[in-house]
Amino acid sequence: MVGLAASCLMGQTAEEALKRVDRYRYPWPSFSVDVTLQDGKAQQQWRVLVRENGDARVEGLSEKERGRAVLLLKEQMWLLLPNAKRPVKVSPQQRLLGPAAGGDVARFRFSGDYTVTSELEELVEGVSTRRLELQARRKSLSYQKAVLWLNGDGQPLKSEFFYASGKLARTAQFGAIVAEHGAQVLSSLELEEPTRKKVRLGFSHWKPVQAEDRLFQLPE
Repeated sequence: MVGLAASCLMGQTAEEALKRVDRYRYPWPSFSVDVTLQDGKAQQQWRVLVRENGDARVEGLSEKERGRAVLLLKEQMWLLLPNAKRPVKVSPQQRLLGPAAGGDVARFRFSGDYTVTSELEELVEGVSTRRLELQARRKSLSYQKAVLWLNGDGQPLKSEFFYASGKLARTAQFGAIVAEHGAQVLSSLELEEPTRKKVRLGFSHWKPVQAEDRLFQLPE
C-alpha cells in the first residue's frame, strides 16, 4: 500500500530519509549555530561550532556559562573551565540543563549512529506518518534503540530513544523547519524524560563558517 508518507518520498530509502533529517541539524560541512536551553526555570545560551570531521566546540554565551567550553573530539568529550589548568574529561551524557546533555547540543545524528530495522506507515493524530525503527550501530551508544516519525515531506516530527533494556529513556519533539542562509534548518527541539523533566533547545543564527583548528585543540 502506498500512503501519503510513501508517495511524498517516492524513491527515497529509509537510510536516505535519515540523512535528510540529519541535514536539518548539519546543513553545511562546517558551521556555527546558537543554542538556547530553557527548562522553564533556568536558561543557558551556547554557541556551537562544528567542523567537517564532526568535531564540535560548544562555547558558553550566557553570564554563568561565559568562559566555559565543551570540546567533542570523535567519541570523547572534554570540559574546559576558565580557572582550570587542564581539561576535564566528561561523558557526552554530562548534563548542561535538565535532560539536555553536552552530546545533545554538540552532536545529534541519526544516520551515523543508527541503522533502520523496519519501517511502516502509521497514523499519528489523524496524520499519515512514516515510522522508522532504528538500532544503534555501536554498543557504546547510550540509547540502543530508537523510533523516528517523519511527515509526508520527510521532516522529523518525533522520536523516542530506548536503553538496551527496552526502557524508554527520552522523547524528542522536533520544531518547525525554517530557512537560514539558503538552507533548511531545525528551529527547535524539545527533550522530555519519563519523569516529565523537559528542556527546549532553540536554534538560531545558523551560518556556514570555517572554524579555526586552534579552537579544537586541547590545552596542554
